[in-house]
Amino acid sequence: MLSISYASAQQLNISGVVISSEDNEPLIGATVSVKGNPTKGVITDINGQFQLSVEAGTKMLVVSYVGMKTQEIRVPRKEKELKIVLIPETMDIDEVVVTGYGNFSKSSFTGSANTLRTDMLKEVPVMSVEQKLQGMTTGVQITSSSGQPGANQSIRIRGMGSFNASQEPLFVIDGVPVTSGSMSSGGPDAAYMNNSKTNIMSTLNPSDIENVTVIKDAAAASLYGSRAANGVILITTKKGNTGKVRVDLNVSGGFSHAAVDFRPTLNGDQREELLYEGLLNYATDNGMESPAEYASSNIGTYAYKPAMGYTDWRKELLRTATHQSYEASVSGGNDRSTFYASLGYNSQEGLAKNSSLDRYSARLNMTQKVGKYGEVGANMMFSQMNQEMNEERGSSINPFLCVAMTMTPSMVVRDEEGNYVGAYDGTSLNPLRDILTDYNRVRMTRMFSTGYAAIEPVKGLKLKETLSYDYTIQKDSRYYNPLSSAGPKSGSDAQTAKGFIEYGKLISSTSLNYVHTFAHKHHLNVLAAYEIESYQTDHASGEKSKLPSDKLTEPDNAAVLNSFKSATQAYRMISYLSRLNYDYDDRYYIAGSYRRDGSSRLSPNNRWGNFWSVSGMWHLGNENFMKAVKPVLSDVKIRASYGVNGNQPGSYYGYKGLYSYGENYMEAAGSYESSQPNDLLTWEKNYSLNLGIDLSFINRIFASLEYYNRDTKDLLYSLPISATTGFTSYLSNIGRLNNKGIEFELRTLNVVSNDFNWTSVFNLSHNRNKIVSLNGLLDQTIEGTWFIHKVGLPYHTFYVKEFAGVDPQTGYAQYYLNTKNEDGSYNRELTTDADKAESIPYKTATPKVSGGFTNILNYKWIDLTFTLTYSLGGYSFDKLGTYIENGTSSIYSSRYNLPAYMMNRWQNPGDQTDIPRFVYNESATSTNSSRYIHSTDHLRLKNFTLGFTLPNQWTQKLMIDKVRIYFSGNNLLTWAKWKQYDPETPVNGEVFCEAPAMRTFSFGAQLSF
Repeated sequence: MLSISYASAQQLNISGVVISSEDNEPLIGATVSVKGNPTKGVITDINGQFQLSVEAGTKMLVVSYVGMKTQEIRVPRKEKELKIVLIPETMDIDEVVVTGYGNFSKSSFTGSANTLRTDMLKEVPVMSVEQKLQGMTTGVQITSSSGQPGANQSIRIRGMGSFNASQEPLFVIDGVPVTSGSMSSGGPDAAYMNNSKTNIMSTLNPSDIENVTVIKDAAAASLYGSRAANGVILITTKKGNTGKVRVDLNVSGGFSHAAVDFRPTLNGDQREELLYEGLLNYATDNGMESPAEYASSNIGTYAYKPAMGYTDWRKELLRTATHQSYEASVSGGNDRSTFYASLGYNSQEGLAKNSSLDRYSARLNMTQKVGKYGEVGANMMFSQMNQEMNEERGSSINPFLCVAMTMTPSMVVRDEEGNYVGAYDGTSLNPLRDILTDYNRVRMTRMFSTGYAAIEPVKGLKLKETLSYDYTIQKDSRYYNPLSSAGPKSGSDAQTAKGFIEYGKLISSTSLNYVHTFAHKHHLNVLAAYEIESYQTDHASGEKSKLPSDKLTEPDNAAVLNSFKSATQAYRMISYLSRLNYDYDDRYYIAGSYRRDGSSRLSPNNRWGNFWSVSGMWHLGNENFMKAVKPVLSDVKIRASYGVNGNQPGSYYGYKGLYSYGENYMEAAGSYESSQPNDLLTWEKNYSLNLGIDLSFINRIFASLEYYNRDTKDLLYSLPISATTGFTSYLSNIGRLNNKGIEFELRTLNVVSNDFNWTSVFNLSHNRNKIVSLNGLLDQTIEGTWFIHKVGLPYHTFYVKEFAGVDPQTGYAQYYLNTKNEDGSYNRELTTDADKAESIPYKTATPKVSGGFTNILNYKWIDLTFTLTYSLGGYSFDKLGTYIENGTSSIYSSRYNLPAYMMNRWQNPGDQTDIPRFVYNESATSTNSSRYIHSTDHLRLKNFTLGFTLPNQWTQKLMIDKVRIYFSGNNLLTWAKWKQYDPETPVNGEVFCEAPAMRTFSFGAQLSF
């Protein structure tokens, strides 16, 4: 409310209150000043109220607050009550960029970074923060090899930058680097137990996140040295604010289906029709007297209708998954101390009947002023996850493999009495029984605590000590019943296994930061720091058999020890770092950083690495000659940066020549040489150039265009060597990769008013990845059956025989010969003999263009947010297709299912199709054929949120500040060029029968007190 009274003919006494449009809470510390005279102003108090005396005739007041849109308020002529409501400035070009070693305004940051605040991340129904970033920022590609809840995510920032070392970005939470990814990667139990499906970052409750900053270039990333080659993702958790204590409750629940129609297959009658046709064609081709009689007499062996009718295996093995979430937080503080505390419980079922994730989380963040110059604080997190996983490899109990290939409609689940039986005669195979009986479980417990103490003895000079400990333990347990057909199981006995992996990371950081302004125009920010990182991991796993009962599945109850493995590893790193930022008159900016890392993963002669960056910016918008165009071209910035960061070897002892023990040699402990020494092993080095321009038009349209070139040298690579040495590979620094690309982002304030606000964000990323060199001698290496690593081509390039479609007259699959002509060109003649065709590099998994389009709308008490993501120019290889399309004899003998698109096969001369004629005992095509390569082009409604906030006059009667009910969805709609599986495929493009992404529907309510 704003009231005006005349103190005299020359003065007006103005008083009022300023509140936020988001929650109608008072804004403490908002500035109210006279337009044109910013020195004539006041600050709102703890209740958001202010009093200001102005001269008579004053027409406008300016009201501003950090993170809110500045508004101009007309001074009324008569005494009246007004409400000054500020709305969030979601697209403020001067937003804060968090770097982990200090925060900077966007207008003064010389590097490349994107910051996503709470308003762009809220209510997206996911279990990990990585999934919230999809489509929200340029240069970031996020994929997953599994759609199971809590599964590990793959993140690529500006392409991939390594062959063998980590390709994942560094995660930093509240300024501290943390462990991320999968704990099972590379562990002895990873091959058969957890299989890298548990994501450590899923322990973090996304509701506790205030903002996420993605750092992509060297300007800030080089401060993290040997860990920042793949970019840095900085997460800032919520903290308390001064003012009234605030309590927030959030309750939601919903259900999920597969985001796409996962590998649709033929029904029982269609499958019988197709198999009958195959037999008929076979008999005809072999000149049998009565092909129809032959087909009719044999079809019952492969396709038949059981007495109880066809089986719908999708209905038996999969389900409509449900999820629920309960979260509560309390925050508040005063000018001396602040606090934020939260509790959360999240539960999400997977699509298969034996997959789920439960998470319990708690957080406490506190700050406290000490005397006039000191401050202490602590951030503490505890989380426990319980994960139930289904098999996803080539196993008979992989539910998605079952519905796509191995379980046909002719196979049964139960007999007439309801008892489980073998799916077909002569076997005990029954995936539903095994899925409900077997288990594969994970319990992950994480405790992450950070404490700091800072003192500012001289204004602008701050000494800070930070100490953090990140502890995680993952416990795995697995059981296979005696009849189980699980792929890893051997023999007819029940098998039980148990294991654990324990990580602990201690980090100490001591920093001295000096900030000062000279002569009002020279701004200086200098940082020096010393850091120590100590990391240790311990893991063990064992498997036993001969259990007395299916109720006593603890390994201690079993009689026979099948295997036991264990290991303890550790590494340490010491770092010295410095940074200098200088700007003159907010127009010319220059920054530099230097870091020196010493890692125990490298030999003493090669232990230290130097990483640095230089960057600069010209803020044209603040030049005098720009004033004439300010009404249209509001702001212009030109940025440039160049620097070096790196990657450590993934092996903790990769430079050493090691002996391994544990082999049984005449009933004594035997040893063998397990690795060769390499004292020359060193860091991978990443040289990154970034050029950018930022434009602002009419203070409503913000555009950013960036070009980057990223060279990775001294790549860590397992170089093949002669087996006569006793080894087949040798870890060394060879090869070079290059990533270059363009990123564009457009942010627009379409409508800004007290009642209606509409903001849009469009982003586009293009990255070109190529191998520059391998070992200097090799030009290419063939990887597996359908991949090639070749100089000049992207790393994930397919190497296949080129499918040329189906001959319309005969129905046979055709291929281009692709033999080399004398002039080096390819011979494009056709052949129906796949053995005569040559494999060639063909397509890549990396998309040419990807991005997203986000809209945030608010109208009075209604809010709407949605994000569309897209990808163009990428391809995938359907590994499963090589089983169910190639070699119809195996389809018959193994009684495989058939994909629905097989109904489009060639049948008569003149048919135009890419599915060959179906014939029993005749191979359809080669397994390494481009026939199995499909486009991943798609457009997806990634998330959608619609909320309704009840009017204040309703909620205040109940003593509630805010009540909001909402609907939120994830992966709601997908338009894909190839519709058999989810278009968001694994990084390398190879697709088998992993759990698909989920289409999630959530309904919830938020209450604030």
